[in-house]
Amino acid sequence: MVGKSKSKLKKELLDADILITSSWKNNNTPAPKLKLIQIPAAGYENIDISSIPNDCKLCNVYEHEDPIAEYCLLAMLESEIKLSQFDKKFKSLDWSDHFSNKEFRGELLGRKIGVIGYGRIGKKIIERANAFKMHSTAIVRNKDKYKNNNYGKVKIYAVKEMDKAILNLDYLIVACPLNKETENLINIDIIKRMKPDAVIINVARGKIINEQDLYKALKNKVIREAIIDVWYKYPTSNNSKNLWPSNFPMHELDNITMSPHTSAWTEQMLNRRFKIIGRNISNILVGKKVLNQLN
Repeated sequence: MVGKSKSKLKKELLDADILITSSWKNNNTPAPKLKLIQIPAAGYENIDISSIPNDCKLCNVYEHEDPIAEYCLLAMLESEIKLSQFDKKFKSLDWSDHFSNKEFRGELLGRKIGVIGYGRIGKKIIERANAFKMHSTAIVRNKDKYKNNNYGKVKIYAVKEMDKAILNLDYLIVACPLNKETENLINIDIIKRMKPDAVIINVARGKIINEQDLYKALKNKVIREAIIDVWYKYPTSNNSKNLWPSNFPMHELDNITMSPHTSAWTEQMLNRRFKIIGRNISNILVGKKVLNQLN
């Protein structure tokens, strides 16, 4: 759908069997032959599922969970070790971080991590956190789903138990989908219940954390830090040099680390996605079962 005019797309959909897109709205566009709408990513908040043509399958792709988990581990390690700060200071002949000084760095060993969402991303994050002997908590929509399963030492809390689940966390990672239930899920009341030296990491969607509350909490040092990869404003064209990703001056704060929605973006991830998209196209044409069907 990228680069297509509405009139040209409407004409092509009349004869299309497969459409690869991240957006499908209820616009009454006739697509009588459509067998597959393939989303080339995981998120589907821009898909109006109710308006998909009858007998048309909707599928997405994942394969982003491993690089995102690695990003989260890097974020936590950097928060504790501060290697980039050491590098910058030491290259200017500043020896103030030498081990004989009284300032200590942190370590992940024994830290408490909570992940909102225990799907593909959440499981990969906790799998890696366990290797560092962290204490892991998963915050999920339906706690009963995990009642009879063996999840090792992972504590499971329901979202309605959020107040209790976050009390002693050192790191809270947001890794759940954005929907009506999760929009503004993390607000100032939740943040105030966290430890003053806690860190929030968001690799899901910006609006899961209330924008104004996040800014105020960081500015007033309610928590130690935030590491944010997903935002509230995105460029609509390639001319994005002057677009700040928030309506608040987050970039002026010294306790936030910012990245431009890049936590999943590896060549390996993209190649894995292409393979699954290719399989789905082949399968739909020969009547086989498709992968990751949503509707």
